[in-house]
Amino acid sequence: MHLSLRQLEVFRLFSKTRNVTETASLLRVTQPSVSQTLKEMENQVGFTLFIRVGGRMHLTPEATALLTEVERVLAQFSTLRGRASELRDGRSGKLAIASVSTLYTDILPAAMASFRKDHDKVHLRADTYTAAEVVQQVRQDHADVGFAFLPVDEMGVAVQPLLRMQVLCAVPDGHELARQKSVSARDLNEQEVIIQNADTPPGMVLHESLDRDGGFTARVLDTNHSIPALHMVRHGLGVALVHPLTLSLAVLEDYAITAVPLEPPIYQTLGMVYSRHRPVPRSVVRFEKYLRHSLQHFCEQMNGRGYHCEMLI
Repeated sequence: MHLSLRQLEVFRLFSKTRNVTETASLLRVTQPSVSQTLKEMENQVGFTLFIRVGGRMHLTPEATALLTEVERVLAQFSTLRGRASELRDGRSGKLAIASVSTLYTDILPAAMASFRKDHDKVHLRADTYTAAEVVQQVRQDHADVGFAFLPVDEMGVAVQPLLRMQVLCAVPDGHELARQKSVSARDLNEQEVIIQNADTPPGMVLHESLDRDGGFTARVLDTNHSIPALHMVRHGLGVALVHPLTLSLAVLEDYAITAVPLEPPIYQTLGMVYSRHRPVPRSVVRFEKYLRHSLQHFCEQMNGRGYHCEMLI
């Protein structure tokens, strides 16, 4: 038996109207088409669907029992069709994000808030990881998209550079370096410098750049995150080399910290990470529009404060 959706729809409507002419009018088809569809359905199920009694059409007991199941199937199909429409239009589904913590200070929450207004039925999940863990989450399909600092050395993922940012030196207000327009590696030699260790992508870039430029012999306090570095500056442990994403915490004003650009400049690049082994989810493609707006706003803020920030997407 191969009942079609069209047969079920005609049968349900005819069971309500009990009139071929009215059914045909509502479906905008011809009367012979309705009669033929009902006859074909009877041949498929193997029993009579309607009988005429006293000039009126009535459902047979078998048809009455069948109608309950037909209503259920058509209701499920309507739900399925609505669900598919939501997924197609991006109003439903899921979006799982894995990111380094500093992106959650401003850029990601702003993008997520705008995205949620237009896609309120999309289930959002946002988790914080180290750069290496971000890559692992995406490679193992636990996250739809990831955000981490470059370089990313992993064959199972692809990377789209997003932002190129100038590294800054965070110093307490009133510190001698706070009065300078820029800070050189030699300026740091008399300081204790808080810096991300070389096991992290930002730390690796910093260490390689400082070693290559030469003249950097300062005492170093290693950490694996940039946000704690600002808290260390606040408590007088030293000055910190950080990327501008930390500035969106607004702790510079609250903690009386000044950020001064390095000279010659050292740059950090933030990237979007996605799997090479499966198509980019539609939810990620849609989210990218909101992310671009958030990135653009952040860059404008940083450039307005004299810190070089460049969008790469």
